[in-house]
Amino acid sequence: MAAGPFPPRYAGCVAVLVITAVIAGIATARADQLPTTPASRRALAEALLAAVERHTDPGTGLAPSYLGDQGAIARYGAQIYDTGLRLLADSRHSPAIIATFAAGHAGEGRPGRPQTLAAAFSPASGIFSWVRVGGFAEPRWWNDWEWSVKAGENAWLGLGALHMFKRTGDPRALEVARERADFLMALQDADGGIRIGPRGLAEDFWWRRKSCENNESAIAFLDALAGATADRRYREAADRVYGWLVAEMYDHDRHLFRRGEVEEEGGWRRDGIDVFAADTVNWLPVDRILLDPRFGKDRPARLAEVERMVEAMLGLCGVRQNGVLKGVSYSPRSQAGSVISLEWSAQYALLCLRLSREFEREGLPVRAAHWRDRYEDILIPLAGFIARQDGEAAAPHAVFPDGRVAVGAPMWDDIVLTPSAFLSAASHLYLAFALREVDPLRMAD
Repeated sequence: MAAGPFPPRYAGCVAVLVITAVIAGIATARADQLPTTPASRRALAEALLAAVERHTDPGTGLAPSYLGDQGAIARYGAQIYDTGLRLLADSRHSPAIIATFAAGHAGEGRPGRPQTLAAAFSPASGIFSWVRVGGFAEPRWWNDWEWSVKAGENAWLGLGALHMFKRTGDPRALEVARERADFLMALQDADGGIRIGPRGLAEDFWWRRKSCENNESAIAFLDALAGATADRRYREAADRVYGWLVAEMYDHDRHLFRRGEVEEEGGWRRDGIDVFAADTVNWLPVDRILLDPRFGKDRPARLAEVERMVEAMLGLCGVRQNGVLKGVSYSPRSQAGSVISLEWSAQYALLCLRLSREFEREGLPVRAAHWRDRYEDILIPLAGFIARQDGEAAAPHAVFPDGRVAVGAPMWDDIVLTPSAFLSAASHLYLAFALREVDPLRMAD
């Protein structure tokens, strides 16, 4: 799940998706049964992806992010972050997804034509974080719906649309990507940072906040779009975002990026380390950092600084059992409760793999092997967390080290709690990327 300083609260979401019986034995593997061959890992990845695809509405291409719970979001919500991941994973429903967002429907949702465009806010070009895909006949359904509009999730939808354009040449996909970029740039502040959301939403709650992770997602998307179109506006906007990120958010003493900042009377207040978010490290703009002398005199020195960032992140958010890293949590608060995010742990696995490849390019095989081993080591518990539920295999949203689903556990505070989803689309998709050794955020690097 893409996080900001204050992620939306999710109603208790319990989900079950089906993985084929052929793969079930792999999917329920424990620590000593991690698939070891490329073919077996691809099979597991394909099964995880297929489980999400099975529940897709073929007309819109959208699939619910959670299944099996009675909460409105769990029954009817398709998060655009997950949808962007599906596009990046080459969903067979990608053409329908592109058509749905190209339509830019701002009116009331109805079957076959969900409301996607958040035209009531300023800027009026954002896409809702959660698109409702059903239940339109329920009375006053809009009263308990999630109406957030966020920069980071729009960036991920843009990344997916751009990937679709590169694969197919569909001009509608490029238009969807450009529209997401225009929305992000409309949220860009004078200091270069991109605000989380538009004005007019929840008393400007999201407008008055900037998220490090949202800005990292924006950098990846704008850089990729600039590379694909040669449009200087996108590169210049990404340069300004990166300038804000390093100048305002990086703590050189702690070797960490802050989670974000909040606009208050008198200026901006940066978040404290107590609400640090692990994905600010998992989603580092590695390619830019390795060219930046502020992080070291040369590439090996900058790689060493990235290593320090990873160690600092694990110190605050790594969940260990008997000295062994079992996964990555959301924050120091959730680490204290031994809550593991499968999605964020998969993000960490891919960062380890990226570091291994960078050290290999530098001719440093010992460091390359070290990070490759760490990638392999974290996959072991992640495979073990793919459990059986009612005879079906499912990748939970969050777990404890013993594999129990983490339900209602604090993520940053006592307000934002882990959803009661023992399967989530984001877990399935990111685990599949990690197994395939493909980083969805850094495809263009």
